[in-house]
Order: sequence, then structure tokens, then C-alpha cells
Amino acid sequence: MNILKYFVTFEDEVTLPGVVSMIEVDEDNLDALKTLSAEKNNRIAIIYRYKGEENYNIAPYCLYAKFIRTFEENGKHYLVFRGIRKARAHSFCSSNKKSFEKQLELLSSSYTEEMKKELLENTAPSEREDYLLVVFSDEDENLTNSNYSELDYSNSSILSGTLAFEKMGESIFMKNPLTKKTFTYDEIIKLQAEDGLSEKSIKENKGMISLIFSFTKEKFGTFKKMDYFMSFDVSSKINNIGNFLTSMAKNLELENEINEKINLSLSQHQKEYMLREKMKIIKGTLDEIDGTENFDKFSKDLEDKKLRKIYPESVIKIIKYEENRYSQMMPASPDANISKTYIETLKQLPWRRVEKDVLDINRARKVLDKYHYGLKEVKERIVEYLAVMINNRNNNPAKKGTMIDLDDNQQIDLNLFKEKNESNRKEENKTFNNVPILTLVGPPGTGKTSLAKAISEALVKKFVKISLGGVHDESEIRGHRRTYVGAMPGKIIKGISKSGVSNPLVLLDEIDKMASDMKGDPASAMLEVLDPEQNTNFQDHYLEHEYDLSKVIFIATANYYEDIPAPLLDRVEIIELSPYTINEKIQIAKNHLIPKVIEQASLTKDQFIISDENLRYIIKHYTIEAGVRGLKRILDKLARKIVVKVLDDPKLTKFNITTKEITEMLGVIKFKDEEVETNEVAGIVNGLAYTSYGGSTLQIEVTTYPGKGEIKLTGQLKDVMQESAQIALTYVRANAEKFNINDFDFENNTIHIHVPEGAVPKDGPSAGVTFTTAIISALSKRSVPTDYGMTGEITLRGKVLEIGGLKEKSFAATQRKIKNIFIPDANVKNLQDIPDEIKSEINYIPVKNYEEIYEVIFMGKEPKIHKENSKNKN
Repeated sequence: MNILKYFVTFEDEVTLPGVVSMIEVDEDNLDALKTLSAEKNNRIAIIYRYKGEENYNIAPYCLYAKFIRTFEENGKHYLVFRGIRKARAHSFCSSNKKSFEKQLELLSSSYTEEMKKELLENTAPSEREDYLLVVFSDEDENLTNSNYSELDYSNSSILSGTLAFEKMGESIFMKNPLTKKTFTYDEIIKLQAEDGLSEKSIKENKGMISLIFSFTKEKFGTFKKMDYFMSFDVSSKINNIGNFLTSMAKNLELENEINEKINLSLSQHQKEYMLREKMKIIKGTLDEIDGTENFDKFSKDLEDKKLRKIYPESVIKIIKYEENRYSQMMPASPDANISKTYIETLKQLPWRRVEKDVLDINRARKVLDKYHYGLKEVKERIVEYLAVMINNRNNNPAKKGTMIDLDDNQQIDLNLFKEKNESNRKEENKTFNNVPILTLVGPPGTGKTSLAKAISEALVKKFVKISLGGVHDESEIRGHRRTYVGAMPGKIIKGISKSGVSNPLVLLDEIDKMASDMKGDPASAMLEVLDPEQNTNFQDHYLEHEYDLSKVIFIATANYYEDIPAPLLDRVEIIELSPYTINEKIQIAKNHLIPKVIEQASLTKDQFIISDENLRYIIKHYTIEAGVRGLKRILDKLARKIVVKVLDDPKLTKFNITTKEITEMLGVIKFKDEEVETNEVAGIVNGLAYTSYGGSTLQIEVTTYPGKGEIKLTGQLKDVMQESAQIALTYVRANAEKFNINDFDFENNTIHIHVPEGAVPKDGPSAGVTFTTAIISALSKRSVPTDYGMTGEITLRGKVLEIGGLKEKSFAATQRKIKNIFIPDANVKNLQDIPDEIKSEINYIPVKNYEEIYEVIFMGKEPKIHKENSKNKN
């Protein structure tokens, strides 16, 4: 009977005899651990307790072990020991003497009172909580004659069973791919003998086959070593070992089968694929056991009844089908990347997710007026759109049921992506789309893009800009088919995906600058986008699924509406943004540009003071444009100059920008006042033109010289303008007698017509009456008054036809101080669009036939000025 220091661990950390192992020592046993190495006795007891039980309810057997060493790692203390043999643990000792005596009474009756007394006297109270009473005999006869008497290898059944297990264990170790070096069973026994163990210990270890199973702790947890440790029945041990070996063999066989399947489907250069396949098979096996699987956001949305409604059922089917295809592909293959990108694109699209409508007319008006001066027509159209939506909501309460709130800003609109079936076909015929599709047409710098941004803010919509300038491929709009390398959705779908909602405001910038070539016509693709009757089923080649654009607000911009394809013009609502007058530019500068310039330069209002007259001076002498973009750059330059002055002189708290200061900071004036030439020259007539940059004036020149009766045209005139000059000459020759030029020899003279600014291409029929007047003036040697200008298309019979851009041409006439303009009678209706400040400076003379112009210019007849124009002058 020995009294040993003991250490407690759990049952699942049992160590079999003959095996070196270690355990973590808790704080309660630190003192015993510290004194252990100082003692000569290197024998200890490792006792085991069952989880969830009190310390006193320990296992009936403990491990008699040899202490090897202790060490500390990461703040934890460990004890290393070698198991020697199994022993019976009778009792814990306690510092409480009564408790100790009571526990001694529980000892077997084979121990005499003298032995108990000796134990009590030889154990100090301070030591009792660190020691365990272990009852066993160091002599071999006890082990041989009692506990292990059944280990008789003459028993043929037991011998055959252990031999079979020895072979099975050897086979298992050979199969285990994680074993670095493989030993046979006999080699293990030989190693134990070389370690200095007694023959009896080797026999005991062989009988329990303990060494084999000591290597299985980390990899397999199915073998219950505690049951094996506590048992003395060889037959039960053999059954226990047999069940364990069978389970281990099946696991290894399964793993080898998995590896064999993978190796058959792999090439030697596909290491990544091998790992993924192995993980896939393992995951599939686990899923069959516990039914678990990984979820992404899409999967979670599908589980939620409300969020599932964001996705149409047809889209859900496509995504699941593609995910199944992707799972069967090699990850490194091009098809896998294409499929993965396609799945991600479908999941990222908003589908039925929309932004909530903010139906507040007063708020919309304030926002629009805040950023833009004038532009009444555009603002009225947006207010009308809001009014219709409010009225529709108030008078159709049933439609509220089709909207499901997601949060404070977004909803699910069930009217989008309706599944096609018999029940909703009648509803489809009744539905209509009242979302405006506007096209803002005007010269550069008139605020088209900024107006679209202001509209998005007024309606509280996400803003998406799509630049169409230079787009010449239809696939840029419709997307590329997925069969092509690098395929992607079109600009429309990408813009909607970026916004995150299906009802953003989409700006189609520079729609008049799309070009067509052998790759297709992007303007044709835009027909479906901008048609309210078709864009509910917009087909993107990449998606291969219809996308509903009926809730998208499209606003297009263009500089020149004549460059917009006719089919597109039929599908959009044109709103023209005219060039700004000088007074409008002054108001825009005061209310919008100057406050922004001051803020960007971090100046104060007193450091940037400029009068209306000096703004007018800048506009007239340093800018020449229809918009205010150039004016903004000039004001920025002034602000930078002032900032330099303020830094040079910190006391400069007030700065007034005078005409002198303007000249010093901006340099000499760039544009002089265009004044009408007082010298009247035969063959020179003032014409009016309309370009994408606004209106302009042209002095058409005609001269003659001896030749072959030809007409020569210069000045980069395009086909329509050349035809207009030919028609004018034909009309003059046919009516030479009426125009008093019948003595001119057309057959032996060449007529040269030139339009100045030859570097600028020119086109259009509106210069017909100007060509006619210039030809008559040159041939008859009679000059035309320089304060007259004219515009209008002429026919072979002398009729003057309607033209476009009258407002812009009127702006140009005021800059050149042309006071009288001949216009087609059909354009009288356009005078109401011209600001009064322009009409007050010009006399408009409507004509139906060219003879009316001839009578005023060459015959001295009094012109018939338009009546409304006369009232404005009075």
C-alpha cells in the first residue's frame, strides 16, 4: 500500500500502460507539481473522473505512472509521465481529519486497523489533499495470479482473435495516409523491449494491444479507451477492439475510395481542382448526415417570404439552374467563370426593388428653382408628372396593395415583372406607362445635364448617367451574348444594377451623337428602351431574360434635334433649351454661378463684388456662347486672381471688381462688339444660321468673272446647302427680266458663291432666300442694306418655306445689331417663344414669296412688320 501524489484528469484522456503521455495541471495541483521534481520518489498516480461528476466520484482504477518531467507553455503547466500499470484507487485524502477517517473506513476489510492507523499517522494534514491511497503490490505474483490470470495465450480462441487483430491493426496502419513511418506490430513490441521495459510489461502490453491504439487518439474518437482500461475480461476487450478496428477500417476505406474517385477525374496539373472536389465530396457526405448547407444573401432572401418577392419566379429558376451547372464545372475553365459572372449579375439586379415615390409638388418646385433659372417648360412637365402620380394614388387605392415596404426608402413593386398567364393578360392590356421620356435639346452649356440631376433630386430618385457620345455598337445598349469572351450586360442594365433600384432616373447623354457602322445601329436598340409600349419587356442579350423598364425615368440630351434619328424623335417628348439672353446670363451668374465660385474659392461675399454692368461687359467681350459654361470659367479665373491678392495682402477684406480690374486680370478683350458695316457692297448679304452651338450670322458673298457659265461654291457647303444655292441660281435665271438682270451673260460668266468661315462645315436649306438676294445683288451691281438679314428656304417658283431655329437666329441677329429680319410667314407662330427683350430689338418681316423681299430690298417698298412685334416696340 503506497501513498502517492495524484493528478486528476478526465476519462477521455486515459493513458494505457506503457505509453508516454502528458496532461495539463490545473491551479489546484500546482503546489504538488512544483514539489514533485524535488522528491526522490518518481512514482505518481493519474486518477480519472467522469465528466459532470464530483471529484470524489472517481473511476475505481487509476494509472500507476512514472514521473518524467514538467514544463510550462503559454502560461499553462504540463506533466509528462509514462504509464506503468493499472491500480485500484481507494480514496481521496482530505485536510479534514474526520473526513479522512471516514474515508479510511471505506477501505476494504482486508486492511487492519493498524494499517489504517499507520496511514493516518504518517500523513500530515497539510499533505492529505495532495495524496492518494493506492493499493497494489509491486510483486509480479499479484498481477499474474489475480488481475491478469485470464491472459493465458494457450487459449486458442483468444490467441487466434488477438493474432487476427494484430494483422488488422498492421493493415490499418499501412492504409493510414497520415502516418509518416509505418511499423509492423512485431516492430512495435521490439521497440518497447529496447526501451528497457520488463518482459512482464511487454507481455501485458501485448495482451491488451495497448500500443496500437495509443496512436489513434488524435485521428479517431470512436474507441472508448476508458472502458478498455477498466475491463479485465479478455473476451470483452477483444470485442471492444474488434468493433473499433472495424469502424476504423471502414473510415479509411471510405477515405481511400474518395481519393481513388478523385484521382480518376484529375490531371496532374489540377491541384486546385483536386482540393475542391475532395471538399465537395466530403461536404456532400456531411450534408446527407445533418442536412446543413451554406447560404448566401440570395438564399437567405428566398427563405424570407417578403424578400423572396423581390425576385420573379422565372429568375429564381434560372439562378438555381445556373448554380447547378456551375457546381459541375471545373473552376479553372472559361465556362465556369462565365457562369459565375452571369449568376452574380442576376443576383445583383434589383428586379422588383424600387425607390419610394416622394409625391410633393411644392418640394419639387423649390428644388428645380434652386438650381436653375427660367426653363419653365421643363419644370412644368415634371410638376405635371408628379400631379398625375398623386391623383392616381388618391383615386386608385387598390394599387397600394401592390407595394410592400422594405424600409423607409425602398419598396417591392409587384406590378413589375408580372408572370405571364391567362389571369393577368387582361390587366396587362389595361396598364399604361405615364413615366415621362424627355429629350432636352439645346446648345452646350445651357444646363441640360445639371437639369437632369436637379430633376432626380426633386423626385428623390437615384441618378444614373449613360454617355452615348461615340457609341457605335448595338451591343453597348443591348449587351453582348454570353457566347462571346468578355461578354457583359448593356449600359442600361449595368446602370440599373449600379443604382440598386428598378426606378432610377437615367440620363442618356448626347443621344444625337450615336453613330452606326458594320456592328449595328445603337439608335435602333434605343427604340425599344424609349418606347413606353415596349420597354416593359426590354431584351438584353446578356441576361436572356426580359427586364421591365417601365418605372425608369429616361431623360435624354442632345445639342441638335435634327441629328436625332426620326424614329427616336417619334418616341420622346422634345423640350428645347434656348440660348440664354444677356439678361438671363446675368441673373444666372448672380444667383447660381457667383455663389458657387465664392464657395469653391473660400472667399467672402465682400471679397467678390461685381455689378450687373461689369457682368454684361464680361459676357459681351470675354465669352461667345449660347450657355454659361464659358462664363463660369471666367468667373473662376477672377476668383483665383482675387485669392492671390488676399494672400498677398491679408488686410484685403473687400474687393470690388471694376472694368479696369477685369482688364488687368483677364487681359485684353477677346470679342469686340459686332457692328453692322456701314459700307454697302454689292453681292454681300447677311444670312442667319442655326447650329448645335446656337445661332450665328453669315455674310454670304457672290461675285462673277468671265468663264464657262458655271457656278462655283466654297466654304465647306454640304449637299443640302449646295442644292439650295443651285435652286436660287435657277430661280434667278428663270426670272432675270423681272429682276432687271436680263442683260447679264450667264453663258460666258462664272458665278462664285462663298460662305465665310470655310473651316466650319455648313448645311441646311434655310439660306435659300439669302443666296437669291446675294446673286441678284452681284449681277445687278445693287447693294443690300447692312441692317437687313433674312432666312428661309426657297423653291423654284419663289415660295419661301418654313425653317427651324428662329429663336437662336434672333439671338445672333441682336449680337450683330441687325434690326430687320425677313422670315417665312409660316414661322410667325414661333415668335411667341422668343423673349420680349429680343423681339423689342428686331423687326420681323413675314413673307410668303421671294418677290416680297425683292420689292423691299431693291424696289424701296415699305416692309410689312409683324403686328405683335410692333406692339412690343411701342
